Amino acid sequence: MKSVKPALSGALSLALLALATGCADAPDENQIVGLEPAQGTEEAPAAQEETQAPAEEEPPSAVEEEFGSEYTYADGLTVRLSGVERRVTGEWDMPESTPYVYFDVRFDNATGAPVDLSYLSLACQVGDEGRTAEEVYTDDTGSGFTSAVMDGRTATAGYGCVLPEEESYLQVELTLSDWEDMDDYVRETVYFVGDVA
Repeated sequence: MKSVKPALSGALSLALLALATGCADAPDENQIVGLEPAQGTEEAPAAQEETQAPAEEEPPSAVEEEFGSEYTYADGLTVRLSGVERRVTGEWDMPESTPYVYFDVRFDNATGAPVDLSYLSLACQVGDEGRTAEEVYTDDTGSGFTSAVMDGRTATAGYGCVLPEEESYLQVELTLSDWEDMDDYVRETVYFVGDVA
């Protein structure tokens, strides 16, 4: 009996030691974290739609219109070229006694804010070879636009370019920049083209 008791005592010690070791390896309840189910690599339908949504179309850098027609910029400003007619400069005009073409440039402002027209750049090309034409300065032309056009208002200015009598094709290039806020914003260039009778 004496030999059995130490054996039982040793076995009991081993069992308690194993139990203690097992408990030491068990995680603390405060350390147990619930895991979310793994998500697939496929994007959700809404995310796919956002990815595939087409980007906004950028305005063209240049457009071509015929005399008498109009072009509306993305911000609501409309430009038209009309009143195209042949004339001859007078004695006090520059250059004098020279055949030229006269035309009106008109802006209609529906942008919701004033638009400064004094930064309008205008250039003429004439004939089949597209030669650069000299601007004409008369009582009806030469000053161009010198200020802004208010929202809901219209502004018109007369221009003239030398056009030899033997030529009929005319191209008028209009580029309106906006330097008011120093953001270097330049609208697309509009080319008005056609034959002058």
